Amino acid sequence: MIIVLHHLNIQAKMVIQKPIQDKSFIESNVESKRFSPLTRQVIAATGPIIASAAAGMTNGFSAILLPQLQKPESTIQITSDQSSWIASMAPLPMAAGCILGGFLMEKFGRKVTHLVLSITFAVGFCVLSVALTYNMILLGRFITGLSCGLVGPPASVYIAETSHPRYRGILLAGVTFAVSFGIFLSHLFGTFFHWKMAALYCSLFMVASYVLVVFCPESPSWLLSKGHGREAEEAFRWLRGHDAEALKEFDDMVMKYSGSCTAGGSKDQNASLKENLMKREFILPLIILLVFFFTMQFSGVNIVAFYSIALMKTTIGSNINEYLAMLIVDLVRVITSLLACALLKIFGRRPLAMLSGAGTTVSLIGLSIFLYFQTSIPVYQNLSWMSLIFLISYIIFIGIGLFPLPWCMSGEVFPIATRGIGTGLTSSFNFVCFFVVIKTGPSLFSAVGTNGTFMIYGIISLIGTLVLYMILPETKNRTLSEIEDAFKSGWRPTEKTSIVQNKA
Repeated sequence: MIIVLHHLNIQAKMVIQKPIQDKSFIESNVESKRFSPLTRQVIAATGPIIASAAAGMTNGFSAILLPQLQKPESTIQITSDQSSWIASMAPLPMAAGCILGGFLMEKFGRKVTHLVLSITFAVGFCVLSVALTYNMILLGRFITGLSCGLVGPPASVYIAETSHPRYRGILLAGVTFAVSFGIFLSHLFGTFFHWKMAALYCSLFMVASYVLVVFCPESPSWLLSKGHGREAEEAFRWLRGHDAEALKEFDDMVMKYSGSCTAGGSKDQNASLKENLMKREFILPLIILLVFFFTMQFSGVNIVAFYSIALMKTTIGSNINEYLAMLIVDLVRVITSLLACALLKIFGRRPLAMLSGAGTTVSLIGLSIFLYFQTSIPVYQNLSWMSLIFLISYIIFIGIGLFPLPWCMSGEVFPIATRGIGTGLTSSFNFVCFFVVIKTGPSLFSAVGTNGTFMIYGIISLIGTLVLYMILPETKNRTLSEIEDAFKSGWRPTEKTSIVQNKA
């Protein structure tokens, strides 16, 4: 495995390591490029975004796989216990995949890690497409689930490190849009095709992701942190051009990371790592993102995704086509993700988080109340349309803030020295919460009913939103260096803007 990664790392460097004579050569080289810097930043982000869509396909695949396996004519017959294992096999390795992804992106680079996970995703879906036994299905689900964990840290970090602060928010929001779109695509494939063909179609997306990543440069920040100044400069010019603003930002990056590029022994590096993990600029964003991911998951975002058909039957009755209901919910989620991309370009992280948290809380509590009246008092059964409105509003409100924002900010808030570890830890924590919520969901539905479960999620959403109001910074339109410096110096929670202060 290490040999393969080393070979890929050499290939990746060959793509961007062209000798640079001087600044005039760089500028003329950039001017000869066919695409504008923004276009090249979008191209660089597209590879990780497609890989994130594969994560959505993995999350949504069990919803189309299990109903087909449970049909009498299925060539692979499964029990109810085996069905639950197929559903939970993908989430099982996701947390470990995040830790591994964080390590790989720091050791071998963001680009090489994306090349590796593109291969593992394709292999996992191909195993599913040729599966002849129950164990082969479990193996395919395990590999795709591990790949979901692998893509979590490097996707947001690579996009954050290669995009202009002005476009970083909308490009990072593309990750969560891709997850929603991937869920929709897997459900769409499963509606019209056999699950083996659906898995094969999912694998084809990883070919496009691999090709796009191959022809894009490594992250300039990572290259600088490893002492590869020339390669970093070429990569930065390819991505950002050579205007005055870009020149200043790169010079600031060089000054910031020049001290970390000096060679040292392994003991010094280990000591330095321990020191960095104890610094305020690492601990503060770690706490913020742990709270953010906890609030997002325990507001029930994946419960609705996993049990959308049952919830639609509860809200509007049993006379409904299951696949149609699933696609309706998927389309609402996709449209909301597109809306989130636009909103992140216009508004800051804080106002979107507050709006999303408040709307999610009201929607969950309203849904709980009307579900109680609808299911407990016969005279109110005709209020099912109100429950449906609150369910749709919940999907919209959580989709514009609580769902995309922690993923966006995980690539922004950690310093370069601990960015891989920070994103790995927070992404891993997210998937642990994801697993706990999915496992405890059915028990909550049985113990306190559907309405009681959503009331609990609503209360958690309210508390989480209040905590985020007190601790969440604003990172919109700030460079990664400015964000790191702001965390280093601390912030005053009473300030109206954020912890990030404008430079004098």
